[in-house]
Amino acid sequence: MIEIDEIRNYPRETVKIEGVLTSYIRDPYGEGADRIDLQVQEIGGHSVAKVRWNVDWTNEVPSIGTVVTVEGEVSEWNGRIWLQSNGYGAIIARDQTIEFTETKLVEVGQNPQAYANQSITLDGWLSESLAPDVTYHSLYVMDNQVYGGADHLLYMQVEGRVMEWVEAGSHVIVNGWLQFDERSYRWRLLVQATEIEVLSQGETLYLNWEIEPYTMTYEVGKLVVIDGTVASDGDEWWIEGDAPTDRLCMLPSPEDMVGDIVGEMGDWGGRLAWSTDEAEVCLDRGYIEALQHPAGQFGDDIMAMKAIVEDPFTYVGSSYQFEGWITDPISPDYDKGYVGDGPGYFDRDTKLRIEFVGEHAEWIEADQAIRFNATVLWSESEGRLVLEARSWLLGEAPAPSMLNWGDGYNSWKWDLSKLVQITGEAVMDENGNQWISRSGSNEQVCLLGDGTEASQQEQIGEPIEWTGRLTMTEDSIGNSAQFCIDIR
Repeated sequence: MIEIDEIRNYPRETVKIEGVLTSYIRDPYGEGADRIDLQVQEIGGHSVAKVRWNVDWTNEVPSIGTVVTVEGEVSEWNGRIWLQSNGYGAIIARDQTIEFTETKLVEVGQNPQAYANQSITLDGWLSESLAPDVTYHSLYVMDNQVYGGADHLLYMQVEGRVMEWVEAGSHVIVNGWLQFDERSYRWRLLVQATEIEVLSQGETLYLNWEIEPYTMTYEVGKLVVIDGTVASDGDEWWIEGDAPTDRLCMLPSPEDMVGDIVGEMGDWGGRLAWSTDEAEVCLDRGYIEALQHPAGQFGDDIMAMKAIVEDPFTYVGSSYQFEGWITDPISPDYDKGYVGDGPGYFDRDTKLRIEFVGEHAEWIEADQAIRFNATVLWSESEGRLVLEARSWLLGEAPAPSMLNWGDGYNSWKWDLSKLVQITGEAVMDENGNQWISRSGSNEQVCLLGDGTEASQQEQIGEPIEWTGRLTMTEDSIGNSAQFCIDIR
């Protein structure tokens, strides 16, 4: 007899565990197999063991909440661990039952209509981490702390911010509204972030160099540990394993960059993240992208925007020197916009209205740095602070955003009015309209140029990287709208 937490220490051995039956499913893959998958939770704890029970499933399964003893062989494949149990004597129900105050996933799964359009309290484990700087999450609540070991998964949408990181695999109790989503043909639970009670934080995941590299994308956002040797060429950092192909991108913390850790071996922990700069999965150890310009901290001669916001009427009517980043593109024929104290949405603490007195001949791009002298005004009609800028100095414009074919409206809409780049072939239709077409598909986006781009394309003979401003045109007759790349 061993504890459920100790299962991983007994590979290919036959052991016994004792716990509470919290979930089961007969013939999980619908192939007519004599198999029942069960989830057994430690009594008074948060760990769960998955059991694959080969038995004639016409046999009665103990009721949910029954304390059971399970005998089986500890099996493992590709990081998944379960007990392989065979025969009627492998699962023994004791004369002890635990009453749950929360609904179990198996109960919702067996009869979702009974809970439809109701507020329910559900017990389960999170499939992904909840980040404190994100106001919307979509994930699953599961009957096992590991995604690969779960038998029941309920899609969950979380609105609002959590106060701190809630790790994947955390045992939680959630209060939410269950409804059927007609669009995606599935049940979903709508939950407010404040209605999530964390019973136990998820454990750190140990990564193995032997797993397939693509499976690491499933662990993005989770706390992980991996063993290896730190390497760096001055600009890029990575962790190396024993094999020549064992390599994982690393985003170093400030302490890593100051300390002499290059060449050190050991276990390296951090959060697995997708790096847009590196275009790959990386181990984030607390990397700070803009150590030179942390939000709201610029220099002795610069007034912090956050100070203005915290006590506005102390500063109204006076002029100060500011530094910041423009949040959205401002066209040459428009003199209003917003400026923030950070270069991106998640980096800034404060955003204020800015109005330019005088002309600016060029576009001011989103996330473009700006130093300006401005008078702090209070707009009674709008009920907000306004920074009236009379002189300014712009930094270098950021590189165009990369558009990906197939991402669709929900992704592209965030880049409207911004400089973007996309690769494709210019073509002209029978009406003289130009389009950028994706090679080998029917996907295309409107191209606004001088009309010679299609003929230039014929001379080049291969896809071109087109850089322009993403706009949207409307067709009032057809009641439709379309994206365009304006390169004029």
